[in-house]
Amino acid sequence: MMIRILGFAMLACSLNSCFPPIENVSSSLEYSLKDPVVKQIFEARDKRNSDSLKLFLNNEQAKYRILSAEAFGSYHDSTSVHVLSELLLDPFQEVRQAAVWALGQIGHQSAEKELIKAFIPVDSTGLFLKTNMMILEALGKCGGDSTLQMICNVKSYQSKDTAYILGQILSIYRFGLRGKFCAQSFPRLVEYATQRKYSDEARLIAAHCLQRFKEIDTKPYFDLIKSACYEEKNPNVRMCLVTALARVGSQNALTELEELYRRGLDQRIQVNIIKGLQNFKTGNASGLALKAIQNPSIHVAYLGAQYFLENGNELHEEALGAILQQGGLSWQVKSVVYDAILRIVPGYKKLTREILINQIKGLVASSKNPYEKSAYLKCLWRDPKEIQYLIRIAEQSPAAIIDLTTTETILKSTKHPLFPVIYKGTKNPIYKIISTHLQSAIAKSDLGSLSIMAEHFYQESGLLKYYFKPDSSFKEAMKLLSLPRDVETYNDLEKYLAKSGKRKANTIIPVFNHPINWSLLAEKSDTISVEIETDKGVLELELYPKFAPGTVSNFIDLIQKDFFKDKFVHRVVPNFVIQAGCPRGDGYGSLEYTIRMESSRFLNFQEEGILGMASAGADTECSQFFISFSPAPHLDGHYSVFGKMIKGNDVMSIMNVGDKILSIKLKT
Repeated sequence: MMIRILGFAMLACSLNSCFPPIENVSSSLEYSLKDPVVKQIFEARDKRNSDSLKLFLNNEQAKYRILSAEAFGSYHDSTSVHVLSELLLDPFQEVRQAAVWALGQIGHQSAEKELIKAFIPVDSTGLFLKTNMMILEALGKCGGDSTLQMICNVKSYQSKDTAYILGQILSIYRFGLRGKFCAQSFPRLVEYATQRKYSDEARLIAAHCLQRFKEIDTKPYFDLIKSACYEEKNPNVRMCLVTALARVGSQNALTELEELYRRGLDQRIQVNIIKGLQNFKTGNASGLALKAIQNPSIHVAYLGAQYFLENGNELHEEALGAILQQGGLSWQVKSVVYDAILRIVPGYKKLTREILINQIKGLVASSKNPYEKSAYLKCLWRDPKEIQYLIRIAEQSPAAIIDLTTTETILKSTKHPLFPVIYKGTKNPIYKIISTHLQSAIAKSDLGSLSIMAEHFYQESGLLKYYFKPDSSFKEAMKLLSLPRDVETYNDLEKYLAKSGKRKANTIIPVFNHPINWSLLAEKSDTISVEIETDKGVLELELYPKFAPGTVSNFIDLIQKDFFKDKFVHRVVPNFVIQAGCPRGDGYGSLEYTIRMESSRFLNFQEEGILGMASAGADTECSQFFISFSPAPHLDGHYSVFGKMIKGNDVMSIMNVGDKILSIKLKT
């Protein structure tokens, strides 16, 4: 193998002049969850018992050193940097790799020097290839500006240097996620993203850089990116490239996006094309956005409508109205079109606005689906005269999503420019009406409404803040919350009260309260098959208990208790995630316990269809889960990964908010 040298190679070489003996016998590193020592390590990880874990770092068996090192990375224990650094000289490469990954996860700057020392610049055998690659990525998570510059300045890698190129790109990406950039790397990233001679993995991460980081000006690379958009065969790379192309923002770029859209490519690519229209002047992009609204894909259509909600003007009123009259739109899309028209119809067209409002209220009345009702109710913030109507709806409906939506919409209405015009005078009764309603919501401890109110008053926006002081009511509400179940809402209230009281917030991180149920995993294999039956079709997934035993055992327990039956999908972000498992159905629900976040170097978000646990902060996971539509490497290390979808992309593509989970069953 060719010699590979970083900018800091001379330093590393001097510090590694004598290599310790190396072994790489992976057969002895296999482990079983039935092993009592393995259980001890996972339980120590679960309890965040660093003292116990440190003992295993010196175990004579390499597999236990690996597991204990990874445990520190799972919960980001910065006190373990020194002991983990000692493993960088372990005779087993896999032990070194576990330590490298853990140090990167922890992300403490003190690890930078140790990682640089561990990099082997002269590797004629290729033995250190993977370890070196992982070191490069880990440095991106903890390194400083000088290290970034050195990594960016390496230009000697050839296309066949797959591991080193991937390590370099991952390093630059991780630096970028921390807000650190090196302009010298931008042309190289474009080359990596657009040239098929580089690996799929390398092109993917490089393309994510072009898609995500606005610091990279894509205009000078228009021709390269354009060509790659047509030639790229990997849809995960291609969808990033069309976003990078859209960021060019020129008429030529728009022309190419229109052509790419016309070709009817993968739905996810079309989604990113429509998302990218935000980079263009409204008049130029509106034609493609109108076509998108009528796309058979609900996700593409939704984003087409969203474009006009954010960018539409009076010139689009007729076209959007015609689309409504044609019919055939899902309620998810139709509600956004109504909202967009209300935004662009000028105030002097009072009759038009009144007709629209009445149509929306008719749709609210006729809908039996609370999520559909919610979608239409959200439109009504654009007419503050409907506040009392919203209050009546809230009083009539027991659904949590309606409580959340009406509270959010009422509060949003108070910030509307017309609110003080409609409700003139400081003694207008509307303030008492709203205050009474909010007080009622606080009294019944509606979690979603409480969080929405806390955010509203935290922002100190709107006139309502002068008439309704929630401090004492929030304090009383906090006493009634059940912890750790209601930790998200508790922390939202505490954040507001801290700001109001001009003090530091005392937010809560749940303590250990839910041990791993080993009995549920006793007879299970390393891969467990699961079937999610929805009203749109079936999703098949695999669970990986060897890497996330606490998360998997909890998921199995909930399945066996039939917890997921008739739960709703409450969140969908096209090309990002679909989320479900909330007992309230609005995203603010949980159970009377929390489980620990679990990370593994073998599981990440660099593929589509990844199964992860939703959270509201550190160690707040419980029942809510999500499945990714596409790779999302920025999530790596921040959420528990415990499985992967192996069948059901066609079902995922048509699912949306309000869809129902009929059941989840274990197949093996």
